[in-house]
Amino acid sequence: MAKEQTFELVNYMVEDRIAWITLNNAERMNALSTGIQNGLWYAFEEAINDDDVLVVVVTSEGGRAFCAGADLKEMTERDQTAGQGSAQAAKSGMSKPTECLKPVIAAIDGYALAGGMQLSARCDFRIATEKSRFGMPEPLRSLTPINTMDTMEMGFVPLGEALWIILSGEHLTAQRAYEIGFVQAIVPDREALWVEAKRRAEVLKLCAPLAVQALKKGVHLHMNPPTPPEGKPLLDHLKDLNADLQEKVANSEDRLEGPKAFAEKRAPNWKGR
Repeated sequence: MAKEQTFELVNYMVEDRIAWITLNNAERMNALSTGIQNGLWYAFEEAINDDDVLVVVVTSEGGRAFCAGADLKEMTERDQTAGQGSAQAAKSGMSKPTECLKPVIAAIDGYALAGGMQLSARCDFRIATEKSRFGMPEPLRSLTPINTMDTMEMGFVPLGEALWIILSGEHLTAQRAYEIGFVQAIVPDREALWVEAKRRAEVLKLCAPLAVQALKKGVHLHMNPPTPPEGKPLLDHLKDLNADLQEKVANSEDRLEGPKAFAEKRAPNWKGR
């Protein structure tokens, strides 16, 4: 039975151990308003702290835009005496996909621009409809979204492509985003988007949840490595930082369940402990 909640402008539903987080302000192209930011923060908190949730899917209502970036209308309504206006009084919903150690899939239909492209970048996988468009138009508005935990700076988009995206402000088609590795799958329409998101979530659910979390944390440590103490090799430092999760996996019930299920030729019953 599905569990449903609403957090400001974000809908939240858990079904079959998959959490669906849906931006729900189509009239404003699901822009990153205070309500969307807060809703994302609360929805991800719910998913992170619910042991029943194994995979998270982030998507949006409307079909015109996954997320069109900052809510410029709301921005102009705030104090503009400073260069970029006063800070948004919202929780940092944008940071949550990176903080979440459970796999996060972005299911994109329509425009994913500026902060919307960054939001999709902070998810682990991206599926997009053929009509979807991506872009970072900030330099066209004299804004500088750089030095944050985003795809282009993490290095899995080739440098020349990353620089073109960041410096030109030009839109990319879904096909081009797929060709450079930003998008992992293209589907023809919105209905096919849900099918593919569900299919991938079901594949991820086959894996031991604690092991997946340790692996995801390890990958993120490699992509954004902290400076090790003097005299300590970086890899040793990264292992130390991930040791708590590695130990949790090694001592878990699931660590015994995996080999046992294989020997008995059945699907494992993961408990996440």
